[in-house]
Amino acid sequence: MKRTVLIITVILLSVLAWAKEDAAETRSMKALKMDKCDSEALDTLEIQISVGKNILLEEDKSLPDKIAPVPSPEDSKKGYIIFFRNYLYDVNPYSNPLKSEMEQKELKAFATQGEYEPLLFSVYPLTDLTSCKITLSEIVNEKGEKLPSTAFQINNVLSRPQGIKDDPILVRPTILEKAGEIPKMLQTIPKTIWITVKVPEDAKEGSYKGKITFSPAGKTASEIPVTFTVLPFKLLQPSDVSWSPIMAGSWDFESLEKQMVSLKEHGMTGMVTDYLRPEGENSNDFTKANKVMELAKKTGLPGEFGLFNLHIQGGATWKSSFGPFGLSGDKLFTQSTYDKAKEVIAKTRDNAKKNKWLPYFFYLTTELGSIFGDNEKDYNKCMKEAEQYYKTEREIEGVRLMATFNKKEELSMHWDLPSLDEFGMNGDMFPDFEKAAKKKPAWICFIGNMDRMERLGHGFYMWKYNIKGIRPWFGQGNGKGRTDAATLTMYYDNEQHPTVRFERIREGVDDYKYIYTLSEYIKKAKAGGKNTASAEKAMQKITELVPLSHKKHTPGFDYLKMDDMRWLAAQEIVKLVK
Repeated sequence: MKRTVLIITVILLSVLAWAKEDAAETRSMKALKMDKCDSEALDTLEIQISVGKNILLEEDKSLPDKIAPVPSPEDSKKGYIIFFRNYLYDVNPYSNPLKSEMEQKELKAFATQGEYEPLLFSVYPLTDLTSCKITLSEIVNEKGEKLPSTAFQINNVLSRPQGIKDDPILVRPTILEKAGEIPKMLQTIPKTIWITVKVPEDAKEGSYKGKITFSPAGKTASEIPVTFTVLPFKLLQPSDVSWSPIMAGSWDFESLEKQMVSLKEHGMTGMVTDYLRPEGENSNDFTKANKVMELAKKTGLPGEFGLFNLHIQGGATWKSSFGPFGLSGDKLFTQSTYDKAKEVIAKTRDNAKKNKWLPYFFYLTTELGSIFGDNEKDYNKCMKEAEQYYKTEREIEGVRLMATFNKKEELSMHWDLPSLDEFGMNGDMFPDFEKAAKKKPAWICFIGNMDRMERLGHGFYMWKYNIKGIRPWFGQGNGKGRTDAATLTMYYDNEQHPTVRFERIREGVDDYKYIYTLSEYIKKAKAGGKNTASAEKAMQKITELVPLSHKKHTPGFDYLKMDDMRWLAAQEIVKLVK
């Protein structure tokens, strides 16, 4: 018996040792070590994978099956392959370049004055590479005018493990870190270089040309031709649309200012936050809240800001729902709670008026449709209590109130209440939602997938369905270890580092601005008696291409066509401008 137990123990230990070694030898784990992932966090992750607590996946269903690339003789001599994958699709540590991506030889992009635009290329090392420098030549147009070097920020895209709790682990490109040189690239583990272009506000119209040079130590350098077109107009900012991340904000004002700068640079207008709440036993102290709002003004965020401190969060049951003043269940859903919240709203309104706050609203409830308890009795009771909460807070004049829903029947029941100024939906588009969005400011709570859908959902989709606000999850992270896929920025080394997700969202925001700008120029041209038939036809074509869902991928919709949709809008704007 003892001999049997000993044999089994030896076998188990051998399996665990093999699993740990196997995990360490994956391209994913090697990439994390190469990309400065915290060693302690990495050791913990390897142990969790080895004992089966977590599963490491190396798959990407968004692209064709990976096939080992066949290098050309020139590539073999250089020791690496340059390839080009659209920024909407990940270059993971276990990715292989597609044939079409290797055949592309240049980068082309366009942008308006003041706009941000990405330029990307990726490297597939055939051997280990060191001291990989990335440099840019002068970028010059046909008249000899230049885009300054300061317009180009070179970033190394760092991989991080994504997945929370018991989710499978996927190692994905996550953080953009400023870098003119990449110390090391490991054989067969691809790396993306992401260049963010910020077109100067006074840039001249034209087609600018230049080269990006990639030069690893001891290897032949590669030159990538670049053509960057600057369009002769600026994108207009819609005054009635909000891109406001939820759970953003801080009372660490040094990091908050940097956070707000990053939000502004990525097209955000405000935030849904708990950091505009009053302090003190009587909720009279707005010192920190006013400081937050002053920083918002300083950094150029126009609003709206959603105040989250009086928010009731629905849970799976009546008892598990929680909200303001630390209350839950029976103690939460009472008139005394609503009256106390009303006092806070009145004080906040008076302070906001006195200190000239930017536009804001009170976010009162979300996901109350989750409450069913043992039967629908709790749900029906909750709906009545929600109506009473909204009605009570409506007694305060001069404030805006919002609630978001996660059940279709909840939206249909409550969106048109006179007590609510705005509403939102966690779920997908459906007829009542589409109808309601035409009559009252409507929000999307979040996009269904943290991938290429982020661009669609934050831009063209909002335009088609008249969505006036979206609250992407802000997330938190220090860039060292395991991360939430929803994170927008990572704060470390006293700097905010944007994520790939945030870059995709910014492109969606700009898509919205393109079609909004076109609509405004159409109005202006019509008022001046100009023919706008071509522009209106283009706008209709773009709108018709947008799919119904922002929660799941629509078969047949080509995300790469969004650049064509944007270009179509741009060409019509140019005609109207001239």
